[in-house]
Formats: sequence, structure tokens, C-alpha cells
Amino acid sequence: MTPPRIALALAAAFLGACGEAPQITHYVLALSWQPAFCELNARKPECRALDPSDFAATHLTVHGLWPNDRPNAGPSYCGVDEETRALDEPKSWCELPEPEMSGKTRAHLAQAMPGVLSCLDRHEWIKHGTCAGTGAERYFGETLRLAAAVQATAFAQAISANVGREVTPEQLIRAFEASYGAGSGKALTLVCSDRGDLSEIRLALQASALEGELDGGDLYFDGPAPESRCPKTMRIDAAGP
Repeated sequence: MTPPRIALALAAAFLGACGEAPQITHYVLALSWQPAFCELNARKPECRALDPSDFAATHLTVHGLWPNDRPNAGPSYCGVDEETRALDEPKSWCELPEPEMSGKTRAHLAQAMPGVLSCLDRHEWIKHGTCAGTGAERYFGETLRLAAAVQATAFAQAISANVGREVTPEQLIRAFEASYGAGSGKALTLVCSDRGDLSEIRLALQASALEGELDGGDLYFDGPAPESRCPKTMRIDAAGP
């Protein structure tokens, strides 16, 4: 009989290989604002370690890259067995198979995705990455590339420049459209916490965004415009109490 740990490792080697990959119409790139996340998750390892001088305290960080086969919904757990799915709960994420990637990609991901300390990378790979039709190395490599491209825009800089201050959704949408073109805000969703802090941004992307430079032509506009879940004035939270 194959020991459970070995069985999980074997399953990891074949994730995504079993079953036909879905037809991807677009992706959603989700980037978090870590100080707001940590206000509600102070006991998580990545939040206990968060310092005001850290990258994650002043930059958007990676939550995930989600393949979608129709507007506002998407496939998940492609080729993943029930035993592995059952482990996909926050308390057991670290028991999931570790995604196979190079040391260089893993080190880059550790900075850009603080949730690696809570094994968020394993959850994102099992639930979403297995449906992307590619291996973990490319999946996370493209996620990092896209996140870095967003970080370099006036939009991301507008967020970082207002740490500890209040902004309006309109201000951020204007900064986004200054980066990606008039009307591009339709591809952007702003997500806020119950306290009214900006907690995440979600960007709808054409499947072509995984090739070449990210620009306005890579944004996805089909389907209803996503609804931004933020008040008329929101706060860009700073790290720390």
C-alpha cells in the first residue's frame, strides 16, 4: 500500500495531467494590500512578521492568478483527486503537495506573496493553477511577471503614495486609466474590508496577457463590469498597530 505522503507527492506530479484543461477565456489577477489583510489576520505567520519597512507594507502583493472560463466564475481543482481537495482548507494548506518550481522562482514568490508562510502558494496551485494548462513554474512565473508589471504603473504608485491616507475609488480608477487607457477601469475591481480599508485589487486579463508586455490591449472587458466593493472614501492602511 502506498503511504499517504508518497501518494500525495505522486498526485502532485500529475496534477493537471488528468482530464482535459478548460477553455480559458480570461484570467483574474488578484493583488492584495497586506496591511489591511493583516488587520483581520494578525495571527497568521506573514502578519506576525510584517514590518513597516517590508516590501509587503508598501506594495501590492500576490494573492493569485485565476483562470476563468466565463465572466466572474471559473474552473477549479482540475485533475485533483478528492483526498487532495479535502486538504484544501487554510488549516491544512501546508499538507498539500508543494508546487514544483525553480529555486529562483520560489525565492521571488516568497517576497511577492507573503502568504507563502501560510502555504498560500500550495492552495493557489491546487485550486487555480491546475486549471491553467501549464506547469507550476510557468504559472507562478507569469503571475510574478504580471504583478511586477502592475507594480510599475501610476495606479500602483498612487496606492503606495497614499499609505495611511484616505482616497476615493474615483482617484484610483483615474490612476488606473492613466496607466492603461480611457475606459480601462471596467477591467478593475476594488475590494475593501468591512472597515473600509482597501484590501485587494482584481484585474481581468485576456488570455493573451500571459505573452509579452502587459498593456491596455490585454485587459478583458466581456461580460458585466465587475462591481467595486468599496465605500465612497477608503483608507490605504499602514502596517503596524
